[in-house]
Amino acid sequence: MKKAVFSIALCLCTAARSEEILLRGGAVITAPVIQNTDETVILDLAFDLLRIPKSRVLEIREETTPEETTFDSSRLYSSGRQGMITTAQAAEKYGDAIVVVKTPSGLGSGFFVNKDGYLITNFHVIQEETKITITRFKKDGAQLRRIVHRDVEIVAITPFYDLAVLKIKDLDEPVPTIIFEAGEENTAGETVFAIGNPLGLERTITEGVLSQTARSFGGLLYLQVDAPINPGNSGGPLFNNRGEVIGIINMGATFMEGLNFAIPAQHAKYLLDHIEAFAFDETSPESGFVYPDPPPRFKNTEKENPL
Repeated sequence: MKKAVFSIALCLCTAARSEEILLRGGAVITAPVIQNTDETVILDLAFDLLRIPKSRVLEIREETTPEETTFDSSRLYSSGRQGMITTAQAAEKYGDAIVVVKTPSGLGSGFFVNKDGYLITNFHVIQEETKITITRFKKDGAQLRRIVHRDVEIVAITPFYDLAVLKIKDLDEPVPTIIFEAGEENTAGETVFAIGNPLGLERTITEGVLSQTARSFGGLLYLQVDAPINPGNSGGPLFNNRGEVIGIINMGATFMEGLNFAIPAQHAKYLLDHIEAFAFDETSPESGFVYPDPPPRFKNTEKENPL
């Protein structure tokens, strides 16, 4: 018995490297793992030991030092690598960057990528519309104040990728922004969450897992998620468990639950990096890259004359 106590005490003294333990439900604990078996995981909390049933552990990762968020003045967005964060913490941190995009024909979601008022949404949210209003949210003490902007410019569109860049022109102050993931290190099964405005219910948060990282539809690859998505979520961000945007919500199966899809963030970053090539032209609402259907093939019904 004395030897067992001594061995645990030794572990408490020598354990220096911490791991990130992601629990089912989204909670994250950062602490050294001193024992990991098929039944339990024991953590060193310095002042005590914490025993967690293995069935409650979703993933154990070695703690990494988060990279600093980078912002290049030649770009319209920020990207970076952050530490693990809970859904509640990320929603509190980035919720104010999510907006409601309204047109006479409906509404969707969007998010600020730049403090000067540039934002991303889906092309189908604004398709065939030029009269657009943006509703953003600002914390005012304990209250959340809605601010409606009606002077909105369509900056760039790409119908093929179903993305659009808008800009608020009557902005009188910097706005909060999101952070894109720095790379493409997504794995199936990791926790993801979305913030949007389904059916006009503002700032709704839904959580799930990344079901697949590459699902092919119409020649494009999408992220498949099981987080609940409804009309009005279109154009909203999909976050990973580090609070980085990995995709843009754009479609879901109408009569199926938990079968929803997002455009990978790399396409949004490409659009922003080459925004002049996708610049919106008022004389051509379908400007940008458009891939028309090929002409139909007709069978030759005339019989060939025998020789």
